[in-house]
Amino acid sequence: MSITEILVVDDDVAVCQIVHRMLSNEQCKVQTSLSVADALRAIEKKPFDVYVMDYKLPDGSGLDVAERIRSKWGATPIILILGYDPAAVALRAEKLSITNFLEKPFSREIIREAVKKVIGSSKAASELSLGNLPISPVMSGRRSWTRFWQRPAKRPA
Repeated sequence: MSITEILVVDDDVAVCQIVHRMLSNEQCKVQTSLSVADALRAIEKKPFDVYVMDYKLPDGSGLDVAERIRSKWGATPIILILGYDPAAVALRAEKLSITNFLEKPFSREIIREAVKKVIGSSKAASELSLGNLPISPVMSGRRSWTRFWQRPAKRPA
C-alpha cells in the first residue's frame, strides 16, 4: 500500500492542526502550510496526492496556489475550503478544475469522505483506508453540494 501525501494550506494554525489530526493515519502523511508563499515553496519541492486549502489567505488565495499546482503538477485533486457560498469564486475555480469544496465548519467525517472520494477517483479505493465511510456527495455544514456552481440542496429531514 502506498502513502497518500496531503498538503493542507490554511492561515489558521488551529485549523491546520485539526485537519492534520483528522486526516493523519498510517496511510496518510499530512504537511501543513500557513500562507501562499509557504505552500508554493512546498509544491516546488514535490507533488502531493491531494491539496486541501483555504480560499482566503493573508498573502493571496487558495486559487493562487491551485494555479501553480495546475501549471507544475497537472490534474491533482484540490479541495477548497470556504467560509461562504462557493458561487463567489465559481468561474475561476471551474477554470482551475477545483475538485471539491468544503464549507466551514466541517466535521471529521466530511473532510475524510471528501479526501477519500478524490483519492478514489485517481487510485483504487482499496489503497486508502480512511475508515468505513461511504462514497456519496460531500455534505458540508448543513448543505449538500452536487456541483460548486449550483445552489445548495436542502438536507433531508
